[in-house]
Amino acid sequence: MLNVATANLLTQYKRWADRLFFDSLATLPPEELTRERPGPISSIIDTLNHMYVVDRIWQAHLQGREHGFRSRQEVPYPVLQQLWPAQQEVDDWFVAWSAQQTEASLATTIDFSFVSGNPGSMSAGAMLLHVINHMSYHRGWLVQMYFQIPAMPPMTDLSIYATEVANG
Repeated sequence: MLNVATANLLTQYKRWADRLFFDSLATLPPEELTRERPGPISSIIDTLNHMYVVDRIWQAHLQGREHGFRSRQEVPYPVLQQLWPAQQEVDDWFVAWSAQQTEASLATTIDFSFVSGNPGSMSAGAMLLHVINHMSYHRGWLVQMYFQIPAMPPMTDLSIYATEVANG
């Protein structure tokens, strides 16, 4: 399903896009990060924490260990300057993890439990694809929040990364 080159590309893209977003968010007035907005996750900082928590949950699944979260809505880092180093750490972990994979290891099925307690089973590659897709999905939420400020969000399309960054 997922080959090693694509896994490496996607994890490096994720790290790049997260950096662009955090750099951009750091330039916004701090109150915009915590301002309540319509939607299932009500603020920029809560959305970023959700994205981080989900990264950590899937990291734990890939490592075959418990993650310790009781909810995907936990806010372990309510301040952007605290969240950014933690996000960098997990992004770097995904990049390093993908660099160690083989076609066979990406195809390996891993059993896990969802936060709800329900059992699941996915290949390591499918888990990584979920992490990348999840981040892209919620970056869309963040873009919408930018337009409510109003402010211009960073451009984090995979096509931009692939043509301007990955290819030098």
